[in-house]
Amino acid sequence: MALDKSADGLDFVLSERRSPLRRAHVADERLQAGKEHNVALVAAKIDGIVIEPGKTFSFHHAVGRPSRLRGFWDGLELHSGVPSHGVGGGACQVSNLLYLLAIEAGLDIVERHRHALDLFPDHGRTAPFGCGATVFYNSADLRFANRLDMPVAIRLKIEAGHLAGQIRSESDPGLKVEIYEVGHRFERQGDAWWRENRIRRRFIDAAGNVVSDEEVAHNLGRCLYDPENPDG
Repeated sequence: MALDKSADGLDFVLSERRSPLRRAHVADERLQAGKEHNVALVAAKIDGIVIEPGKTFSFHHAVGRPSRLRGFWDGLELHSGVPSHGVGGGACQVSNLLYLLAIEAGLDIVERHRHALDLFPDHGRTAPFGCGATVFYNSADLRFANRLDMPVAIRLKIEAGHLAGQIRSESDPGLKVEIYEVGHRFERQGDAWWRENRIRRRFIDAAGNVVSDEEVAHNLGRCLYDPENPDG
């Protein structure tokens, strides 16, 4: 894994996503500001990283330990489903985006830890439930490997109130990647709702033929909302 802020010549966009830095309702503006600061700090550390063929990206290797001495602020976190705070809180927004970018770019997921909670109903969701990754230094990492025969670059930036990201290569690898979900369901257990699905992806060649189809993840999370009354 090499750091190259220019990423010269890697201009073909394999995947592209963006996510808003804030939701409609913010409980604590100070922690929200800390979260946005941490997201911008982490994005700057990762932006421009080039992953050579056969090499593996590690979120923790790229970002390091979140600490005040290294410029991190207190930000929003969740502990057992309860809003809380911690140094570096909110940085999971970057790992969430990176995980989705990686699977849509056709990279191999080496290590990923699913979120235990489904925080919000699907209003405005542009990817299936479960396309995120939680990280916690230094036990839960996000790692993905470059399976292509050419280097790929990660580009991240803050733009118009969003975290915007791309994974780029030097040319079209000749395969299109589509992600989709199967086995989606809600199930009530006692007073809690649970949500489950499986994420799959198919690789499609230039002629439109599916050359492979594989499962990427199995997700199970407790809902922090009522699926039968998501606006209630």
